[in-house]
Amino acid sequence: MKFGRFNLQYLLLLFVLFFLNCSVSNDPLVCPEQFTGELLENETKLVGQWRASGAISNVEVDLTNDNVENPSFNMFEQFSECAKDAIFNFDRNREYAYDLGIVTTGCTGTNTVGTWKLSSNELQLIVSCGSIDYNITFNGDNSQFEYTSNIDVQEVNGSLTPARVTFTFSKVEP
Repeated sequence: MKFGRFNLQYLLLLFVLFFLNCSVSNDPLVCPEQFTGELLENETKLVGQWRASGAISNVEVDLTNDNVENPSFNMFEQFSECAKDAIFNFDRNREYAYDLGIVTTGCTGTNTVGTWKLSSNELQLIVSCGSIDYNITFNGDNSQFEYTSNIDVQEVNGSLTPARVTFTFSKVEP
């Protein structure tokens, strides 16, 4: 299954945009404070490495450049190996890293770092001079978490399709 270069670049940009929450204003730029301090008991379940394991859309989309019209709700199975290579690392010191395309050979990798905090099921990430909040849910044994985002998906034919996509990350056991 091939994944067009333009579509891969779009997906990489989309992942980066998830972490940049900027707006235009005449007010002076005020960056959020980095998270610090001891982890709370409910936060310890997030410590460790989490690998992307799913991306399910509420509408069928075709991301594969295989000359066959074959839309699917399962976006993850249509991702290139580089796009599937998405990893969160959450450390006990509240630092996190989001790596995309770092492990898979032949990918142009990106790395985003910042600090994190988990309140109930709200995961807050501070990166650069921005922040983003995800409402995440864990499975029963805390081995997976997922969040849902409304995004415009660029299909292989170039059209943009509005979709509600649930992204799943699975814990990597040491």
